[in-house]
Amino acid sequence: MDSPCIILSEDNFFNAGLKAMFSSNTFGAGYVIVDVESTRRSQVEQCLSQGKKVFAFIDNDFDYYALCHLENVIFIDRRSGISEVLSCLSLNHAHFNYRVKAKLSEREGEVLSCLQEGLDTRQIGERLGVNIKTIYASRSRLINKMQAGNRIYLYRNIARL
Repeated sequence: MDSPCIILSEDNFFNAGLKAMFSSNTFGAGYVIVDVESTRRSQVEQCLSQGKKVFAFIDNDFDYYALCHLENVIFIDRRSGISEVLSCLSLNHAHFNYRVKAKLSEREGEVLSCLQEGLDTRQIGERLGVNIKTIYASRSRLINKMQAGNRIYLYRNIARL
């Protein structure tokens, strides 16, 4: 039986597990299951532009904040059990959805969005109308809250998506 949905992942175990679930269960068509670890944000946006509902499997706050502004995306924690995933998919909504560990302030969210767009600190300061030192402070709080360790790790995770 063919899968009634599209699975976007480079993880063979992830694909095999989901295909095994689909072989014994029937779910509605018209949605995409995305493994955010191996899928870019542009691919998710392309699926949404085609009118598909997206179930995004994530395991960290970087993935959540990269996609949280998009409509019709349901986040599922990668560490969820099979029964939770099946319930989420069959009910077409996530009551076992991802729980954000690091709540960002409005300013931190704005800085993160600008970093995701590829802006440097000067450009971010101009766009938000704040001093560069404010951007550095917000970036430092992002590093701490997201447990990135350092600026390079923060940028690497932002660029991954």
